[in-house]
Amino acid sequence: MSRYDLLSLQGKAKRDPEGYRDDVLMQLQHYNALHGLFMLKPGKDFKAFADLTTFLAQVAKSYPRDMPEFHRPIIELLDTHYALLEPSLRRSLTSALILLHNRGACALGDLLPLFFKMFRCEDKPLRALVFAHVVAAVRRANKTKRDETLNRSVQNFLRSALMDENVAAAKKALAVLTELYRRNVWNDARTVNLVAEATKHASPKILVAALKFFLGQDEAAEAAAEAGDEDSDSDEDKPKTGAGTKAGTSSGVSKEDVYRAYNKGEKKIFFGFFFWVRRHRIPRRTRARGPAQFPRLAPRHELVPPADDALIYLLLSRFL
Repeated sequence: MSRYDLLSLQGKAKRDPEGYRDDVLMQLQHYNALHGLFMLKPGKDFKAFADLTTFLAQVAKSYPRDMPEFHRPIIELLDTHYALLEPSLRRSLTSALILLHNRGACALGDLLPLFFKMFRCEDKPLRALVFAHVVAAVRRANKTKRDETLNRSVQNFLRSALMDENVAAAKKALAVLTELYRRNVWNDARTVNLVAEATKHASPKILVAALKFFLGQDEAAEAAAEAGDEDSDSDEDKPKTGAGTKAGTSSGVSKEDVYRAYNKGEKKIFFGFFFWVRRHRIPRRTRARGPAQFPRLAPRHELVPPADDALIYLLLSRFL
């Protein structure tokens, strides 16, 4: 069926589920056949499969007996072939899972391992979609009263995600924590302890992001990181012209190439952060020492040894 026919059937099935049950089950059989083919070998002819998945996700709530766990095959496909699927199909399947979760067809705990696995994809719109949904889902669960069961399960998962060897996944886990803290959803000591544990990550990028949280600069850092990603993505596609560039000089070496040659390396990122802190430091006569200087360290308690506090204070105060 075409996309228009599926949209028409979608409206009819929602108005009269029993009257169009046979038609929906026929499309479900077609979906199962296509799903089996994509599990064997993901193909590029995915538009029909994406439209069919979106249609079934829309009507799944009207047929709880026929599609009790419709999210399971989608999770299985993404978990197995997330790196091989076309970006449009990957986003369509992820949107279907988000729709199913919003309608109560699956729990957030079932989706978190897959979502943080997909943070490793070189797909910025997909990462933004998943990040926004995770933050919104936790906020919605704690809107009327705190859902401690969900909070503990998500925080336990984020604890392991913070130590992920993949820097992108670990950075997104830290971003979820800091964003929920900034929105006053998770503002307890447990959240601050998790951010403090991120300072033990092997990557300097994660350490810098965690220290910026304690400096109160995490919002500006996140915006700068997003802008930096956009600049780096766009610079690769822009042609270099004019004086001092490959097109304007006989040497064929641009100013950007020279700058990148002298400024690449993770150590440069690490020490560049502290030079930035020194430029924005508070005068020594006017600033306080201890927890008053870094108020986000105040909620920390016995979950983390005091030696970790001393290390963080040393890293922060030494360069201020």
